[in-house]
Parts: sequence; C-alpha cells; structure tokens
Amino acid sequence: MNIAGSGSLPGGDYNEGIHIAGSGRVNGNVSCTEMCISGSGKVDGDLFCSEQLKIAGSGHIAGAVRAHSVNIAGSAHIGGSLTSDGEVNNKGSLHCGEIRCVTLKNAGSLHADGDISAEEAVIHGSVHTPGLINAERVEIVLGGDSEADSIGGSTITVSNRSEKRGFFARLLSGSEGGILKVANSIEGDTVSLENVTAASVTGRVVKIGRNCNIRQVWYSDGVEISPEANVDRYDMINP
Repeated sequence: MNIAGSGSLPGGDYNEGIHIAGSGRVNGNVSCTEMCISGSGKVDGDLFCSEQLKIAGSGHIAGAVRAHSVNIAGSAHIGGSLTSDGEVNNKGSLHCGEIRCVTLKNAGSLHADGDISAEEAVIHGSVHTPGLINAERVEIVLGGDSEADSIGGSTITVSNRSEKRGFFARLLSGSEGGILKVANSIEGDTVSLENVTAASVTGRVVKIGRNCNIRQVWYSDGVEISPEANVDRYDMINP
C-alpha cells in the first residue's frame, strides 16, 4: 500500500507493507508487515509491524509501537511505548514513551518518557529519561548533556565524545562534551565513568574518571578514582 503524494488510509489489518513517500495519515490503529516513511507520516493510534518500522523523514505515531525492528534516520515522535523483539536503531531524533528491545543503538538524540530496557544499549549522543536505563551492557559516549534517574547493568561505561578527538581538537573547538546527570544510583559489576554526576555508584570494580562528581562509591574488589574527580566518600562493601 503506497501513498506517494498526499492521502490517508483507514486503520485496520493490512497483510502488506505501508509506504509513505509524501504526506500520509493512517486514521486509527494499524497492523501491517512494515511501515516505511520517507516523507511525513502520521498514525492516529497504535502501530504494529511484524517486520520493521523505518522512518527517514518525519513520523508521528499517536499511540504505542511494536515492531520486530525499528530504524530512525529522521525525526520520530511516538506517544506510547516502543517495543521491539530485535533492534532499535536511532540515527536521528527519537521521542517516545518507555523502550523495551533486545538491542538499542543510538547515534542521535533520544528522549524516553519512561524506562529504557535492553540486553545491550549503545548510546552515542544524548539521552534523556526520567526513568531507569537497564541493560546487560550499557555503553554511553556523551555528545551532549544527558540525564537519567538510575542506570543498572553488568558492564557500564560512560565516556566523553570530546575525549576521543584528542587534545588539539578539543582546544580548537572549546568543547568539553556533555555531562550525564544521574539523579540516584549507578549499579553494575564493572563500572567505568567520565563526566558523570550521581548520588551513588556501586560495583565490583569501579573506575571514577575525570569530571565526575559522586557522593558515595561502593566497591567489592577494586576502586580507582581520578585526581580530576570529586568523590565525597568511598567504602568497600562488607563481604
């Protein structure tokens, strides 16, 4: 089913893909094999895709989205939750409710109104959520200021994109990159942080790098604190 110019479709079950290359609207809840938006597309309800949702233009879904895979290269606004049993890959701007997926890859701007849950979360750029970021592996490379309530996982790494560019590139740009503000706790097995402000950090092995401000660090096996970090207190967890 194609909308190449300007048009609309009724909601319902479609045993085929829906492709919007112009300006298109789906009036109501819709189920399809895939939805591809390369222009401006709107869904006035929930969207279910048995295969993929792909947005290369501007997409606005009023309700929740469930798809096998999600690829965003433009701008996407999802009013409800975003659920995938595969990969969510955002290279543009994504604003949605909570996120539940197997793999999250972000190389742009990500705003979630709820928790972010995945087996692997690789976030390069910025992330904003009032909830928890939870994954077996969490990798955040800051390209702008970010925030979360808490972070949990096995391996947690937060670094600063500007650090990857070398001293002279940072000097010329005048940018020190972003800060990740975590309102409550960061808890993992192996935790390595840069440019993070948090109430507490807990891990088996903990490394607190430059530009960190942490109130309390708990560790069981080892701790390393940079002289360019500010840690109010650090204690070993009692066995």
